Amino acid sequence: MILAGGAVLLVAASAASRRFAGAVAPYFTVAVAAATAVAALVLWREPAVSWFGALTVDPFFVIFAVIFCAALALVALLSARYAPLEGSDRPEYYALLIMVTCAVSFMASATNLVLIYVAIEFSSILSYVLVGYIRGDRFSAEAGLKYFLYGAAASAVMLLGFGLLYGMTGATDLAAIARSLPRVEWAFGSWGYLTFLAPVTGAAATLPPEFVFLAFALILVGLGYKISAVPFHMWAPDAYQGAPTPIAAFLSVASKASGFAVILRLVLTLHAPLDMVYGGWTKYLAALAVASMVFGVLVGIVQKDVRRLLAYSSIAHAGFALLGVVADTHLGFASVLVYLALYAAMNIGAFGTVAVIGHVTGGYDLKDYAGMGKRHPILAAALAVFLLALAGIPPLAGFFAKFYILAALIARDYIFLAVVAILASVVALFMYARVLKPMYFGKAEGEDMRRVSPAAAVALLICFIFTVLLGVWPQPLVAWAKAAVVPLLPRI
Repeated sequence: MILAGGAVLLVAASAASRRFAGAVAPYFTVAVAAATAVAALVLWREPAVSWFGALTVDPFFVIFAVIFCAALALVALLSARYAPLEGSDRPEYYALLIMVTCAVSFMASATNLVLIYVAIEFSSILSYVLVGYIRGDRFSAEAGLKYFLYGAAASAVMLLGFGLLYGMTGATDLAAIARSLPRVEWAFGSWGYLTFLAPVTGAAATLPPEFVFLAFALILVGLGYKISAVPFHMWAPDAYQGAPTPIAAFLSVASKASGFAVILRLVLTLHAPLDMVYGGWTKYLAALAVASMVFGVLVGIVQKDVRRLLAYSSIAHAGFALLGVVADTHLGFASVLVYLALYAAMNIGAFGTVAVIGHVTGGYDLKDYAGMGKRHPILAAALAVFLLALAGIPPLAGFFAKFYILAALIARDYIFLAVVAILASVVALFMYARVLKPMYFGKAEGEDMRRVSPAAAVALLICFIFTVLLGVWPQPLVAWAKAAVVPLLPRI
């Protein structure tokens, strides 16, 4: 309600005075994000349900709400003086950002298939608009159109999976599906030329695992698109390159985290039905994870546009985070929450620094970074820290994010997956080094006249502090993540 009310209030203020609303919009957005995070934290020890059980406010949701609000506040600060947005409809831009945060919060809280789907569509439609928000920029318009086309196809496939689950159980509530699906019995029937399956009482044949596999495979298409996992990643490089860079940062964190929130909620609630999936459901997620890591780092190596390089980096990180779900343990699920929280600080910092450097130098190609270590040593050092953190170099936050994922895999004797993840991290270091090399060993050409805005500097400083601090002292976050996961699936 705070988020929705804040967006409506911002639009109303814009109708009264566009100049005033445009001037205060970034800082009003930060205030709304802070108020929402505080309201969520107050509910940490007071779990509740709403909308007849369709929404759940529990520690699991609170962690994601804090991640979303942090991303909203940081992106609002990065957008305050972002040059391509100057002269645009600024109040509406920030109102859309707030409403997207509202939508992804619904995704993390929803426990009903209908509400999950509506929340995903809500966030996706607003994201399409934000990606193509820069008017007159054909790359932004192209990115928004591609994002829309891929999203519409993935959404339709996912809806079919939801429909199959409903058809097999007669329920849309996740808890009801978890209770009903393993006990459903089916019999074949026919009507004219059609053969169909119908739930009957006392039927001889129980539900074949292939039907459960089909339903969850279709759902995974939509959620794989949301987290940009291979082979559902096609939209990400073009969208991240064409969108306003702060929006690319928001999508790479909030949109990805919301997709993982739904995946974790489904896995934790529907664990018993998932065991019916033919061949073991973790094998299919492991295949997606390996493909995402390998493809992301190998293709990212040859990119010349830093935004596309970070897009493929995001794809690789999605695969790494999926490995925590594959582990299928308390430690594995908690490590995903830890990973997403740490990844938010690192990745928003990286995209934010790229946005600022793009404003300073006027370009995003690797050659535009030549000599940045001498021209802007503070910006260069900040970007170096964020990239090294994404690579997993200790003692930065990225190291511990990957450490807990690997610990969960090794505890389950998934040695092959752990080795692949480590090798992918080594290749990723080379990928990030392609940005660091021109910064510190390239020849500086000309002098830059543009200054970094104070709001963007504050956002980068916050990201820098958390990237370093959570790398040195991650224990509170780990304990918080474990406390959020344990009540949802205590039997693992």
